[in-house]
Amino acid sequence: MSWREEMRRELARALDAEQAGNAGRVRTCARRAIGIAITEWQRRDTAVRYGPDFLRQLMGLADDRATPVEVQNAATRLGAKLSEDFEARSKEPLQDARIVLRHILERMGESADPN
Repeated sequence: MSWREEMRRELARALDAEQAGNAGRVRTCARRAIGIAITEWQRRDTAVRYGPDFLRQLMGLADDRATPVEVQNAATRLGAKLSEDFEARSKEPLQDARIVLRHILERMGESADPN
């Protein structure tokens, strides 16, 4: 299976989880989809180094000053830990993932549609 198919599969899982009302699973699948894309980007471009796992990759992208603010904000929301009340900062994790994925795909010269 290609990295693009894996990424789409995680996005589909996130959508299924969203429809089932499982917010935690939505966040996890959205993060995995981004991690798959960043791993491929790092494979293609040795200058890109955000980390070995999807959470470090997500936060590395969020901390990169070359990343557009909208993408940084979406990545930060997705990468944030739950609050003490178990609330996520990302209220729309699937939308945040799409913002981040469009940026990554564009940087790789791929079609910017993550779906």
